[in-house]
Amino acid sequence: MQHRLPAWPKLPKMEAASTAAGFAPAPVNPQPFSAGPQLQPHFDGIELLPPAAAERLRALRQRAADAHALVPEFETIREASAAKVEAANALARLVNHPQDHGFGLKPDDPRVVAAEKHLEKMTADFELLTKLQEARTAAWHAASAPVATCEDLVRHGLPGGCTLQDHEGEPPELKKGEDDLSAVERLRRRGRELRADLHRIRSAPFPSSHAKQRMRAEIEALAQRGAPVVTNLIEHDGPIIWPTLRVQVDVFNAQPGAVAWVEIPDTVGMNMWRHKSEWIAALDDEISTESDDKAALSHEARQQREAEVQGDLLAIGRDEAALTWSAMEQGLPVEFRADISPLAILQVRLVTTARTTELPETSPGLSWLRL
Repeated sequence: MQHRLPAWPKLPKMEAASTAAGFAPAPVNPQPFSAGPQLQPHFDGIELLPPAAAERLRALRQRAADAHALVPEFETIREASAAKVEAANALARLVNHPQDHGFGLKPDDPRVVAAEKHLEKMTADFELLTKLQEARTAAWHAASAPVATCEDLVRHGLPGGCTLQDHEGEPPELKKGEDDLSAVERLRRRGRELRADLHRIRSAPFPSSHAKQRMRAEIEALAQRGAPVVTNLIEHDGPIIWPTLRVQVDVFNAQPGAVAWVEIPDTVGMNMWRHKSEWIAALDDEISTESDDKAALSHEARQQREAEVQGDLLAIGRDEAALTWSAMEQGLPVEFRADISPLAILQVRLVTTARTTELPETSPGLSWLRL
């Protein structure tokens, strides 16, 4: 009896390298598929500013760039330092003993005198460059601070539903015998006084009535938390359920250190539940003793006064910024304060705008998206 062989060995063989089979050999070093870089257009916050404010921000950027261009480059400082070290080594080689690979020349030797003068010159040049770098770097930082403040406003500090518009106000007036720089200093002194007032408002104590109300609410919450439960005793003849607290403890006899949780009796809560009236009376006396109602401010009064001072600070800052711009146009040595409001620098104001665009129509099944 002959066994019939399966049919699959008779099928034609398909070689990967055979063009007749319809296959092309794969590349030796395949490259991953790439559709090109995903480039997004760079967004400049200056586009959100009105034209006049945009020009001010461009002027600030140019001023900072000009100040940075005046800073000596690092390579220049490095070359001056290397020249100083080279001059010091040359002088040391002239005066060192021959056993120290020197020539052992005397101090009055003309070559030693010339080397000393050269070292003094290189040292003076290096110190001059260092001082120049420090001074011009400080000037660059001072010119860059308002740029960073304004750019932070337009990029991250603009609330939703708000736009920036030009602030149209009266120009600041100079007092008799006052120029722009002296007026700027006068306004800055006034600003420091207002910031001191703001600090006093924020540091003012709260009224004793508010403190006593908060105290009573806290005592009441602790008393409710510390009340024992006798229901189990009455209905099931079981034990009284005493209040407990779950607290975190550190385990010191374990390596590495561990943390555990334990339940302890709520002694503070039970004490408040048992002696609530005594605690309220005692804390009433304590609050009355330490409170200063003459200097105290309620939440409402605190917010109102703080808003008034903040408004005055912004108005003073606008006048100061306007005079600073005027002094800059005259080429006077002045910079904006680091903590001045960007609204004052750019002479803009925040305006709330209503949404004018409507959401697109949706299918009935997705109408809830319009809520």
